[in-house]
Amino acid sequence: MYFSELSGNQLRVSVDLRQTFEAYREARRNAARYAGGLAWKKVGGHDYLIKIINRRGGTKSLGPRSPDTEALYAEFVAGKTRAKEREANLAQSVQEFAGMAKGVFLNRVPLIVTAALRKLDDYGLLGKNLIVIGTNAMYGYESVAGVQFDAGLMATTDVDLLWDARAALKLALLDDAVAEAGVLAILQKVDRSFEPVRKGDFRAVNKAGFYVDLLKQAPNPPWKAGEPERIAPADLKPSWLPNMKWLLASEKFQSVVVGQDGLPAPMICPDPRAFAVYKQWLSEQPDREPGKMKRDQQQAAATIALVREKFSHLALDENAERMFPASVRKLSRGSEFGL
Repeated sequence: MYFSELSGNQLRVSVDLRQTFEAYREARRNAARYAGGLAWKKVGGHDYLIKIINRRGGTKSLGPRSPDTEALYAEFVAGKTRAKEREANLAQSVQEFAGMAKGVFLNRVPLIVTAALRKLDDYGLLGKNLIVIGTNAMYGYESVAGVQFDAGLMATTDVDLLWDARAALKLALLDDAVAEAGVLAILQKVDRSFEPVRKGDFRAVNKAGFYVDLLKQAPNPPWKAGEPERIAPADLKPSWLPNMKWLLASEKFQSVVVGQDGLPAPMICPDPRAFAVYKQWLSEQPDREPGKMKRDQQQAAATIALVREKFSHLALDENAERMFPASVRKLSRGSEFGL
């Protein structure tokens, strides 16, 4: 068997932690709406209500002092106080559940991965512009299924991020460092030791030897123009890989995973069927290292087994197979995945 069931106690803690974390994320988003703030500014002997609209100090006048603007200001102050209190209370609850998660051994995902996922989520890139592929995506599948994959399937010292170059970017609205260096800047906010392996490389590595790879669907034809080469001018330059389109075209799979410190993080990855097909295809490539071939096959088989047993809403039939080219339509034939 490729995975084991969570115990009743583990399931309870997992569900409570996920629900509390989602409430906390919503509270953070709500509190963020009050960023910048409102203030009174005297102009020409009269008070005006001013809204701060960006990090550079840009402002917008909401009108002179009047009963309406005074009510608007009072409502803003009260709303900001409530939002901050709710965020702080839920943050404390998340911390408490994190301790429980460690106590029942739910804490599996490398710390650097969960910290990076939370930061990418804060900047609005996770899910819309970037998804997690590779081994770490399996943590997302197991979390929703209420199981744990065998440890031998999960060992890794890197995380792969797939950039969907089709999605619009709004880095200009973020701070200067992220607008200039994108994913690399965000990684450096998590761990300052992250640096590109080489200038212009697709890989960043920290002092502990953990790698983050930025990947992108290879254009077809290769000389096709029009897509940006980088997320931001000084960012990592994504490596072009074939058949990423299978992962990009699939439905996004959303979950909450638990780091080694017990703290949760959002995980967004491809549909597990697309993940399995891609892994199986990868294992059959003649230039693939033999050790990686075997691991790819095992991960493909484990993921399809999980879909069969736990995700009945994800069909393994001819309709599902239409997501993929005819040459790799093997979902409904378990023998292709070692089953």
